[in-house]
Amino acid sequence: MLPESDRLSWRIRRWAAPATLTLSVAASIGAVHLTPHERASATPYPAQQKTSYQTPRKPRFELTTEPAAGSSGTKPAPWLRVASYQQDGSVRPVDSVRAPSPSAGKAREIIAGPNGTFVVSASRQRPCETRLYTFTLTGGGRVRKIEPLGRSAAPALLAGLAMSPDGRHLAYTTTPCTTTEPRATVTVLDTGSGDRRTWTTQTPAVIGEIIWAGDSRTLGYTISDVPQPATPPGNVPPSGRGIKNVTVHALDTNAPGTELRGGRILFRQPADARTVTSAVMNQDGRTGYGMLEKDEPPSTVFFSFSEGRPPHVIHTIRRDPHVGIVIGLVGDETPNYACLNGIDSFDRVSDGTFQPLRGATSSCRTAYAF
Repeated sequence: MLPESDRLSWRIRRWAAPATLTLSVAASIGAVHLTPHERASATPYPAQQKTSYQTPRKPRFELTTEPAAGSSGTKPAPWLRVASYQQDGSVRPVDSVRAPSPSAGKAREIIAGPNGTFVVSASRQRPCETRLYTFTLTGGGRVRKIEPLGRSAAPALLAGLAMSPDGRHLAYTTTPCTTTEPRATVTVLDTGSGDRRTWTTQTPAVIGEIIWAGDSRTLGYTISDVPQPATPPGNVPPSGRGIKNVTVHALDTNAPGTELRGGRILFRQPADARTVTSAVMNQDGRTGYGMLEKDEPPSTVFFSFSEGRPPHVIHTIRRDPHVGIVIGLVGDETPNYACLNGIDSFDRVSDGTFQPLRGATSSCRTAYAF
């Protein structure tokens, strides 16, 4: 059972727009606002609770690899689009960028990095490969100097991009284009030399929430076991395999070894948690925060964790199966330069089960410039 804590600091990941995270479940009936040092609560979620939000710092530009809404398909979709936010709240297109080369592939994931840089991963199926590119923006929001990052393409799909605060290392996970068997890997690319180093696990697992600590040396991530099904599925891809034992690790990337589980353990999934939705290391490399689901009683729990200590509950929302909710969380504006799109960077986990046929997709299709 997770113990309650009276006063805990809470940092929220930037997932959609920086400084805010909104998770929608069915229809909206209210919101919860957690501020630093707020007293923890385990009260049922009231249907008429007052909505409370802080106003986050607004970005100047939005960069996205998503196709434009209403595009006809008669013309090739832009590889990358940039739009600016206007004073009246409208969005105005600024730049429409073509692929830097015929071999670039389709742009999949984009993150903002330090010093005004951006990183894009672009993949194609035949041959199965992903190329990385970096660029900056002009003051007017136009893309400038798209350059390859790394000496060659990776023969796999990439996800979970995370840039170190000093800009010297880029971390990501990979998966083959054709297999459905989950294998957790992390590769760290030296952005200067182009050298790569890879860590793996020996058993089926998924990896997510990849993020660097402030020292640009410690890498945080979740590892979740994906046990083999009781009956071999033959030629049918395994489906609905429940994930277990979600843990947060902190890896010293300068230390010897290639085992992902060799990193320090900061958090282990509690026995009473049905599934862990999110668990992210903070930039100190020793603490973090997350969200999990419980069945008894049915509830969503927001928690923090610290190395060597049990997790602490920050807020509990009792679930009503007949009522939908919106959870709105506001955090600080510390940049994390990471995708952070869930406990499986390829978005193949749904409600605690590994679903390979969901496809190796990514949620990090948009980044922001301030």
